[in-house]
Amino acid sequence: MKKIILFLASAFASLSAFAELDYDNPYWVIKDGRITKNVSYVPYDDLGSKVPSEMIDTTVNGENVVAYKQLSQHYLDVRLKFDSLNKLDLSKNYVMVLEYKIPESHGELNLISEGNKPLFIFGFSETSESLKTKNCTKSETYSMIDAKWGVTNEWVTVKKYIYADPSITTLEGMIVSYAREYLNGDMTEFPYIKNLGFVSIKEGKPFYAENFDGYGLGEFYGETLDISELSPKGTALEPVSYLGGIRPIVTANDVSNADDEGRPALAAFRDFRKNIERDQDGSGYIDCELLHGLQMEPNRDSVVFPGIKIPAGTDTIFSKMLIKKHKNEKKKWKDADSTVFLNEDLPIILKFNTGEMVDLAKDTIKMIWTKFEGEVKVPAGAESFDLIFKSGKAGYLVDDIMFSSKKFADVKVNQVDADAFDIVAYVDKNGDIVVLNGELVAAYNMEGRVATKNDKIVAIVVKNDKGQLASKVILRK
Repeated sequence: MKKIILFLASAFASLSAFAELDYDNPYWVIKDGRITKNVSYVPYDDLGSKVPSEMIDTTVNGENVVAYKQLSQHYLDVRLKFDSLNKLDLSKNYVMVLEYKIPESHGELNLISEGNKPLFIFGFSETSESLKTKNCTKSETYSMIDAKWGVTNEWVTVKKYIYADPSITTLEGMIVSYAREYLNGDMTEFPYIKNLGFVSIKEGKPFYAENFDGYGLGEFYGETLDISELSPKGTALEPVSYLGGIRPIVTANDVSNADDEGRPALAAFRDFRKNIERDQDGSGYIDCELLHGLQMEPNRDSVVFPGIKIPAGTDTIFSKMLIKKHKNEKKKWKDADSTVFLNEDLPIILKFNTGEMVDLAKDTIKMIWTKFEGEVKVPAGAESFDLIFKSGKAGYLVDDIMFSSKKFADVKVNQVDADAFDIVAYVDKNGDIVVLNGELVAAYNMEGRVATKNDKIVAIVVKNDKGQLASKVILRK
């Protein structure tokens, strides 16, 4: 079972998140194994005995590569300044493309990073001062790649959308980190990078995008992060702002609950647990790469992202977001009934400024990260809409929200499609799950861990003979 899950995670991670990228005007930091003239190093002052990491051009087996040398645990990541006459324009190049290879010793069987902490972290800096004073996880925005769950000694290409506050139009540099908390003594083998650059999407940049990662790493080990008091951009306080540029508000029009005492009005959840090898749910979306998700607990007031502007000339809005069931571990905030989510509608609403309201999700809550895509006609005269996440009897998490005027062209097979086919399965007298029309790939309990026979509610992932994937919840009596 473990080998099958690892294979699937590797396959999913290697697939592109964007089917149609525009490489006509790329911005390359590393091209064909060589650092380009677009960037220069920013040295550290007053190092003393500390040793910074470094990126160097080298040749391995006759092939040009850039080696990332993590030489100490001093958190002195590589800082790269963009050419002042050729800064990175986020309005034109906003998808990072990385082609890398990690050695076998950095893979799953010999972890160099605790739990599911990512190996690569890329921080993006709006100013030269920020580049010098902040590290990768405190930058204006950043992306993560947990390479250790993928293949080793092979070239892998990943593509990551750069979520950034829309007021940030150019970047002056980036901070590159790798295995900042490696565990097994001095590192003697290093990852290689062949290409690192930034491109655009042929269909055009989404007009609104939010992934809730604009305020540092936050809390660990299943704790929540209060995001109700974020500071406005430009103040001396941190964190800066929501990456979508819109501060959500909490309405008081729904359920008022006495148990809300001590609970933040707005909360983000990091799906990270220290003492397990992999904290992912079989969907192909790795939780540590998603980092934070909006936490919608049961029986709460609605969370509203108000006044999202619709670009002129838009007749149809296309949306996508990742959603999965959330099991809050704090007893007084748990679901009233652990089985209620089986038929619980996802209460996600678009309310246009003209008054029309549309049910965006039109589906029930899934146990694993599932990409929900929507398509909504813009009412006549509508110029903006409110995005409303309502609270019901079951809690859920939301991440990677995007709205676009053009239809997304994502590769569909990089996720479990909950509707790919109907799973036929049952629990036999020994408590084992038997699948009649496919191969059981993974089974998880309500806490997101690998299920045992003692778990009464189990989410299973199944692959059929066509290679399609589907999920289903099984109840043991």
